[in-house]
Amino acid sequence: MGFKIEAPPLHPIIFSTTLAGIGKDQAEMLKSFPHTQALLALLRDGFHEEAPGGRVRLKKDGTPELDYPLTTYVMEGARRALHHMAELQFAAGATAVMPVHELAGFSRTWAEAKAAIASLDMAPYLTRVVSAHVMGGCGIAGDESLGVTKPDGTHWQIENLSIHDGSLFPTSIGANPQLSVYGLSNRLATGLAKRLTNRDVQLA
Repeated sequence: MGFKIEAPPLHPIIFSTTLAGIGKDQAEMLKSFPHTQALLALLRDGFHEEAPGGRVRLKKDGTPELDYPLTTYVMEGARRALHHMAELQFAAGATAVMPVHELAGFSRTWAEAKAAIASLDMAPYLTRVVSAHVMGGCGIAGDESLGVTKPDGTHWQIENLSIHDGSLFPTSIGANPQLSVYGLSNRLATGLAKRLTNRDVQLA
């Protein structure tokens, strides 16, 4: 998180959920919201043996369980991301930068930030790891044993349920999925409308 006059707009809710600290300290940072610029880094998992990704499964009582191991490999990737973001913000003219980490404070120079980030304990609950663009979970597949959703967007097991969003992807694509979701949703929604009305859909 970097501070700079005339920063681009930032959503206040997202900002408030990632601020470190509580009480007066956080209130002081919120006062600086109009002059705040924030960056996020996307880390891809599931492609390396030391970053296998997570699993969602049902427990015996039917409730969901999320198992997402934040391995040393993943956390060191987060440290590298903090370094790169701080360097970029100082290069862009930030007067102070603070990594989104519970033990971090403001640094006034790139050298100071680099040393501070290198010393941080990159541990769960200290390092803020969030999902910016949630993808996967209802993977599309041509076979019921391989996915949750049929190629036309309908659920394999639940009648009258269609899924038209980024959950159809097999995993995160490592980038903002906006255009991919638009294209996929347009195709599936057009097909759904045709099935429901038995008429071709004329797009504007």
